[in-house]
Amino acid sequence: MKLFLAFIIIFLSGCESIFFQEYKIKSYKFKKKDNLYYTVNKGDNLYSISKKYNVTISKLVNFNNIDSPYKIFPNQKIFIPKKRIHIVTRGDTLYSISRKYRTDVFTISRFNNLKNVNQIYTNQKLTIPDQFETPKKVVKNQKKKETQKAKKKIIAKKKNYKKKNNKIIKESFIWPVQGKILSKYGSNDPGFFNDGINIESVSGKDVKASSGGEIVYSGNEIPGYGNLVLIKHSKNWITAYAHLKKIYKKKGTLVRRGESIGAVGNSGNVKIPQLHFEIRKGKEAVDPLKYLS
Repeated sequence: MKLFLAFIIIFLSGCESIFFQEYKIKSYKFKKKDNLYYTVNKGDNLYSISKKYNVTISKLVNFNNIDSPYKIFPNQKIFIPKKRIHIVTRGDTLYSISRKYRTDVFTISRFNNLKNVNQIYTNQKLTIPDQFETPKKVVKNQKKKETQKAKKKIIAKKKNYKKKNNKIIKESFIWPVQGKILSKYGSNDPGFFNDGINIESVSGKDVKASSGGEIVYSGNEIPGYGNLVLIKHSKNWITAYAHLKKIYKKKGTLVRRGESIGAVGNSGNVKIPQLHFEIRKGKEAVDPLKYLS
């Protein structure tokens, strides 16, 4: 009897591949179209890889199942998600596209090397870079998470407006230069959205800081804007001054309200001397005429 049972067990073991052939585990392969592999080199980290391929750190972590403390090792293969592509449709503007993908006009124009930020074309393909993020810790307590969200909303409302006697008091800025308004904020022409205003002036005339703050950008690397200065103010306000003839201040300089930061010019994609001026609350552009005094 024992010999018979042993024979049956050996027979079934030999037939295992026949019975279970269709249940073999198959490894999933990523299509080269959608993703690519990156082999980690010595000295690499998630931030450097995310910057190289314009992918958020959180996407790399989630896509590759990397656990805290988020270490990677030489010769490790990292999957890189496909970049986002936006195909321009009729009625699109760089401003509307930047709002859709939660980025800004400066980033999209610089990343796609656009010669004229005021003109895009139907069916044009724009690569949308991801915002660089750091991995967020998972909050296990759902109630705690909801409370934190509620607090953030309240703080955001307080920052945007100050309420006094039931009246909303907005931030105010001085005119950086006086002159005729050539182009107002908004969609003045089909396919074009002006994130600020363009003020006609005399070439070489001083441009004043609309409010006190720190110069966070000073240069001419962004196509179409010519010589450009960006000033960051308190409460996350930012002002932009473009088409300058000269720039007086360097990045990192602290400037006072009304201090000269440059001279009016026609650098960039404009013909006559003028100043392109923007006011932003974080990444959101607002109408400067509602805040200038």
